[in-house]
Amino acid sequence: MVFSIEELSVIMGKVSRSGIESVIIGGTVVQLALKSRRLEGDLDLFAVKPSPLLEEEVYRELAEREGWLLSYTGLGTPRMLARVGSVEIPVEFYENIYDFYVPLEIIGNAGSVKVRGVRLRLIGIEDYLVLKARAGGDRDLAKLRELASNPRLKIDSRRLRETAGLFEEEGIIIRRLREAGFKV
Repeated sequence: MVFSIEELSVIMGKVSRSGIESVIIGGTVVQLALKSRRLEGDLDLFAVKPSPLLEEEVYRELAEREGWLLSYTGLGTPRMLARVGSVEIPVEFYENIYDFYVPLEIIGNAGSVKVRGVRLRLIGIEDYLVLKARAGGDRDLAKLRELASNPRLKIDSRRLRETAGLFEEEGIIIRRLREAGFKV
C-alpha cells in the first residue's frame, strides 16, 4: 500500500488521541530517513502503552470509532486496516512478546518529528538496521543488503555497534550487518 506523509500523520494523530503511546519501528523509519514523500507497506508501531495484549479494548475501541477493520498479527497483537480517504493502510501494533523484542533503550531513545502538527516518534535508522539483522530472515537480510548499497542513507557505525550491544546475539548481529555491507 502506498500512502503519503500527510496520511501517516492523520493515522498517528488518531492513534495518539485514543490514548495509545507508540513508536514507529518498521520500514517507515527507512522511508522517512530517506525523506520519501510517498510511503509504502504497512505501519509497524511499538505500543509503549497501553499493552495491546492486556488492554486490547483500547485498540478495539479505536478501530470501532474510526471504522477500521480489526484483525491480529501472527503474534496475536492488534492489526488494523486504517482508512484515510480512499487509502487503506495496515497498522500493526507490537510489544515485547515471544521472540519479538525491542530493548526499551531503543524505544527510550526514539526521536520525534512533527508532521502537520502531529508528533511522530520513531526509532533511529541504526536501530532499525540492528532489529533487521537480529531477525535474520532471508527477506530481512536482502533488505539489509539493499539498504547498505543506498548512498543516500547516512549510517553512524558507532550507534550500530552500541545498539547491537543491547542484544545477547551481538556477535551474530554485527556479522550479519558486515555481510550486508555495513561498516561496523
